[in-house]
Amino acid sequence: MLPLVFLTMEPGDDRAFLEQAYLDYHRLMYAQALRVLRDDAAAEDAVSDALLSLMKKISLLRTFDRNKLRAYCVITVKHAAISALRRRQKEHPAAEDRLSDTADEGRVEDGLMERAGVERIKEAIRRLPEQEMRIMVMRYFREMTDGEIAQETGLQPVSVRVHLSRARKRLREILSGEEAQL
Repeated sequence: MLPLVFLTMEPGDDRAFLEQAYLDYHRLMYAQALRVLRDDAAAEDAVSDALLSLMKKISLLRTFDRNKLRAYCVITVKHAAISALRRRQKEHPAAEDRLSDTADEGRVEDGLMERAGVERIKEAIRRLPEQEMRIMVMRYFREMTDGEIAQETGLQPVSVRVHLSRARKRLREILSGEEAQL
């Protein structure tokens, strides 16, 4: 089901383009928002906020290839989720610790993605240990959930999250090491 935000757009090519991007990446966008906010309804709201931001940039989005469009959508929803978390933090100050951790992690990952480019990231993923490489491919290229990855690999979902965490850390080290050599 499409979010109601699409009803604010005039029917036409721009609306069809954004609807298709949403259909292609909504699982990934929602998962990103859920990682930051840890609340289903708030994650849905963050995705809607991100769609509103993306609506304003359709001409720019049309210039992106599929990989760059996906990354841009995910980064946009991550920033929308962090903004929502900041708003919530003003109401409930206990959320402050999670906000700073999420924001710092986001800046590091966003910066690495922008500097590294998709091809360098793919090459770095290929350099990971076999199981971590498989799990990263399943998560980020096949867009599988922890449960789906666990079923396919025979691991427990908690083990999948541990492997993903280690793989992301190694990936950051690989990409940071490459940048230091440049």
